[in-house]
Amino acid sequence: MPNEPLDLLIVGAGPAGLLASIIASSIGLSHRVIERRDGLHTEPSAHVLKTHSMEVYRRVGVADAIVARSTPVELQRYITWCESVGGLTYGRLSLKGKKGCVPRFTRISPIHSCNLPQSELEPLLHARAIEVAGHDPVHFGTAFAGYDENDDGVAVRLSGPSGEQTIRARYLIGADGAGSRVRRAAGIAMEGPQALAHFLAIHINSDIRPFLTRNPGVLFFIRTPTLDGFFIMHQAVGSQVFMMRFDPEATPFESFDADACRAIVAEAMGAPHDFAIAAIDRWNMSAQIAESYRAGRVLLVGDAGHRFPPTGGLGLNTGVEDVENVMWKVAAVIRGQADPTLLDSYERECRPIAVRNTNQSVANHTRMREVALRLRAEDGPAAFRTAIDELRAQPDHPRFAEIQAAIDDQVDHFAFLELEMAATAEAGAFVAPSRAVAMPVPPTEGFEPSFRPGAHVPHLWLEPGMSTIDVLGFDRFTLFAPTGDIAGWQAAVAALPPGGLPVAVVSLDPATRGETASAADYWGGTPYAVLVRPDGRIGWIEPPRIGDRATALAAALAHIAGHRADKPAAEVA
Repeated sequence: MPNEPLDLLIVGAGPAGLLASIIASSIGLSHRVIERRDGLHTEPSAHVLKTHSMEVYRRVGVADAIVARSTPVELQRYITWCESVGGLTYGRLSLKGKKGCVPRFTRISPIHSCNLPQSELEPLLHARAIEVAGHDPVHFGTAFAGYDENDDGVAVRLSGPSGEQTIRARYLIGADGAGSRVRRAAGIAMEGPQALAHFLAIHINSDIRPFLTRNPGVLFFIRTPTLDGFFIMHQAVGSQVFMMRFDPEATPFESFDADACRAIVAEAMGAPHDFAIAAIDRWNMSAQIAESYRAGRVLLVGDAGHRFPPTGGLGLNTGVEDVENVMWKVAAVIRGQADPTLLDSYERECRPIAVRNTNQSVANHTRMREVALRLRAEDGPAAFRTAIDELRAQPDHPRFAEIQAAIDDQVDHFAFLELEMAATAEAGAFVAPSRAVAMPVPPTEGFEPSFRPGAHVPHLWLEPGMSTIDVLGFDRFTLFAPTGDIAGWQAAVAALPPGGLPVAVVSLDPATRGETASAADYWGGTPYAVLVRPDGRIGWIEPPRIGDRATALAAALAHIAGHRADKPAAEVA
């Protein structure tokens, strides 16, 4: 009906907003996405897609397209510190065996991390959003101008090509980036330093294959007495960006005109090379988190709720976790399957993860100083130039070993499984564990697959090509039932009260899943079930003494849905 409010109004058509749109369409939520720009991002921006983000993209049907377009693995294996891309190399960090379809990923996930610039990711997400919705849900050139809230929803004021209008929706999702107008309108402040450093970004178009033949890689850190920055080679032929620190008080941004930027890029390249400047921009390195992720019927996702230093590539990926976490909850509340208090768990679960990721990003940024110290970069311009000349004159100079040791210490910045995978929520919409379940996979790089409630369900192959992650639904729970117990759990699900959170039962019986199913190896002989939420987090594990299954399952679901929020989770059978 034309006067019916939308379920959601999503502000912002970046990675978070487009993902929210795809999920909303896939679970039948009416919505609209508004974007004040006239189109998608044209500059590369973020480019690192962590493994868990790729799992989510696999679930929404865009992972194959991302993998097909991502940077070839051989170009992701090295990160270089150098005087210039074509000049003296100080040292290289080898990520061989840590990128692509390698054992460190294949044993814990059905997919691996990728490198794809945001300017190429967004069109893939937009195309999928159109495909799933059956129309284009994004209204470009339309700006958010404010909102009013009542008990039934929000009235959102928009300004667009046809003038001003007001759209009614049950919930408003702010996915409009670091300078979020939605966040400001909701009166939500940011906590943390706004400007750790100021950076100039020079976007260019070029064919840099001649450089990559000598020095394959995506990332080049450039350090000289006159340059402190890094090159991101988003494409071998196409888009690249050079970013460098600058002091806006000493050198105003306006002084970086086309001629000045051309000279900077030429110095960073270190050899004669043709390139065209596409754009000149600036940005502040921040470490801020919204004091709240929710204000009434307003929910913040992505950069609207957190701003990280780029060191570690965690910003976009944290936004993916935000969207995955909040969408099933808002759908359940809209449909009356859960109490509105369920939405409070979004902040309880995701904000601590953003705090962790902020701290990790700052730590990565700080740790990079160790390389600068070994280079003598902080000894003054003259001393630094002398140090570079000494390295150039003596290829076996002992300081190369010192520099390489400092570079090797940066590996966790670029390849650390704990940060690749979904973090475990310490508090939220799940039942406190009544049992601990060990996985026969040893912890690696800080990551330990776990069946603990609050953790993401581990990847296990149910059958060739079908992971535990692949059978999840964005608007239903999945109950993984143990060997020989399918009928009992199906009966328990059938006996659940009507109108609640839907549950699908998935068999772990080797007789139905194949004799080689790894899930059967882990769970097949163990008499308990695992309830997984729509976002993939474990919500409940069958306790040792369960009594009536239907009653216990209903109690767990009611607790998760917020209907029993006054009862300690440990008391839920």
